[in-house]
Amino acid sequence: MKRALSIAMFFLAAAVFGQQQEDSPLVKAAKASGGPKKKSTKKVITNADVKKSKGKLQVLPPKTESVAATATAPADKRSSLEKQADDRHAMDEATVRITTAQKKVDDLTKELRRIEDAYYAENDPNYRDATIAAQFTQAKQQLDGARKELADARDAQQKLKP
Repeated sequence: MKRALSIAMFFLAAAVFGQQQEDSPLVKAAKASGGPKKKSTKKVITNADVKKSKGKLQVLPPKTESVAATATAPADKRSSLEKQADDRHAMDEATVRITTAQKKVDDLTKELRRIEDAYYAENDPNYRDATIAAQFTQAKQQLDGARKELADARDAQQKLKP
């Protein structure tokens, strides 16, 4: 009797436990999706399928839009090695131009500083105002031009970089 009672209690507990537990969100989503997915009906073409094929190769004519686009674009007949060499040559020229412009700016800056020192060292106000001030103005204009040239050279080099 005890055994029958314990078996009945077990089934009763299992029934109560089964009724209280709800499905998890994952189980609900799986049930809502409609079951297992159907296999794809597409066939993967392999090399063996191509060898067995007895069809003919058809080459379609190019689209009229692409013909017009290629006709207007100039064809570059240089090889990639020639393109790289030309790009490298242009980059080297830009670097030389920058180096030259930077040296000119440095030299003119030193010259401007020398003229300024000479201005303050001179005791004669007439000579200082007439001669040294004119030299200072001329050197200042040359320095401004050299700085503009340096900026242009740097901009040109930036355009060459990929």
